[in-house]
Amino acid sequence: MSFLKALRLPQIALLWTSQVLSAIGDYLYTIAVMWIAVKTSGSDAGLVAGAEAIAMFTFGLLGGVCADRWNRRVTMVTVDLVRAATVLLLPVLALTGRLQFWHLIGVAVVIGSLSALFDPALQASLPALTGDTQTLQATNGLMDITRRMARMLGPSMAGLLIAFLSLAHFFTLDAVSFLISALAVLALGSRFAWRPARAEKREEARGVKGLAREVLGGMRLVNAHRPLFWSLLTVGLSNFVWSIAFVVGVPLLVTHGLGNSVGVYGLIVGAYGVGNVLSNLVIGSLRIKRRVPLIFLGKGILGIGFLLLAISTSVPMALFASALAAIGGPMSDIMILTMLQTDLPSDQIGKAYSLLMILESVGSSLGYLVAVPFFGLVSVPLGIALSALPLLLISALGLLRFGLREPEVPALVAERRG
Repeated sequence: MSFLKALRLPQIALLWTSQVLSAIGDYLYTIAVMWIAVKTSGSDAGLVAGAEAIAMFTFGLLGGVCADRWNRRVTMVTVDLVRAATVLLLPVLALTGRLQFWHLIGVAVVIGSLSALFDPALQASLPALTGDTQTLQATNGLMDITRRMARMLGPSMAGLLIAFLSLAHFFTLDAVSFLISALAVLALGSRFAWRPARAEKREEARGVKGLAREVLGGMRLVNAHRPLFWSLLTVGLSNFVWSIAFVVGVPLLVTHGLGNSVGVYGLIVGAYGVGNVLSNLVIGSLRIKRRVPLIFLGKGILGIGFLLLAISTSVPMALFASALAAIGGPMSDIMILTMLQTDLPSDQIGKAYSLLMILESVGSSLGYLVAVPFFGLVSVPLGIALSALPLLLISALGLLRFGLREPEVPALVAERRG
């Protein structure tokens, strides 16, 4: 399997292991910070998550510019060390009885800002670490599984750890995970191409105008690559629909018609996780030449899964629908990442990935805002069904627009890639 081939590469095995630990640390941090925020400030706890999201959005494109200008290894190590030091302030303050709500807000802003620097640098580094497209595709699948493993392992680990550690030391574990990530990246050495290759020999523009010019240049290049441009737009739409139909819709569906049991809700979420992981394993292992059709097919499968979920009258049917919807996610996500990393020039990958992050964030945020009034106007099953329709529409339009063949890389993009 391609996953095993990727993990046979020492650099990928080391990097992936460190990112799994870091993701679990992040999950423990989220549990601790939200619990403490609720205890200290009640409903204002949402401000902590909001502050981190706003910071990530604000610094998103700047992070992509940095990833395309600086040494990516140095960037990741520096970011991890600063994140570790920042998070470590929280257990110190908590154990000395001085932790206040504004401390949580401040740390959230720093973490969100630094994540906007780390993630583009990581994704833009993978082509140099893998060496070929198939291994890169499998590595993208591994990295995507990282978040999903954290979701599955995080709650059970939190339940076990709280018996031995105070909640404040969940922050300590997160800080340690950042240190492990920094050491892993540092251990990879300098033999890989950590600094992006400039497609054109030009002096980097400085100041705000220079940053704006570079961001706009990256956007123009993405716009010239119409399959990639369309695919990125579907990311925002998918996150918008997922937030409405799954994050908000599923618990409402269980409450109103599928037994009103938290156990059933957990099973449906678990089925979605299983579908995600299985799809990751398959897509990451196959040699796929028609990436663009698979992206839009994945959106269609996600939509069909949500439609089946809307009409589910039994728990087994809901579990099947949830798992089916989950299969579509990696079909699109892994292909979009691989296309972004292989079709664009090395010095444009970071900015394109930052754009992807922003579209994900905006889509999710808008979905959360719309969900409450939306389900106040329509029934839960109808709301989930209506949410699925845009996915089916964009799937059909994408397949009609690009067909079942893989489009060629546009001339402008190919020229810039060199």
